[in-house]
Amino acid sequence: MIMKTSKTPIMLMNASDFISEVKLMLQDQKQEILVELKNSKSKDLFTRKELAKYLKVSQQTIINWSANGILNPTYIGNRVYYKADEVNELLNQ
Repeated sequence: MIMKTSKTPIMLMNASDFISEVKLMLQDQKQEILVELKNSKSKDLFTRKELAKYLKVSQQTIINWSANGILNPTYIGNRVYYKADEVNELLNQ
């Protein structure tokens, strides 16, 4: 059911429909990210900032994923990098 209040449409849905919609949006986002990573295959390492841009998340999310073992950072000196092939492999799981 869609209700219109002023200019902003509001959509009411039950929890299972909402979860399904979020899953579809995440699937679309994943496909977009995979396309971007395939286009950047010439790049072997990403900085935290570059990876956040490619994955369309914040740098803090990249830090959190690293701390939780989702991403495996590579340290070179005092710099943090992420291997493109590892990120691509993770996304393809």
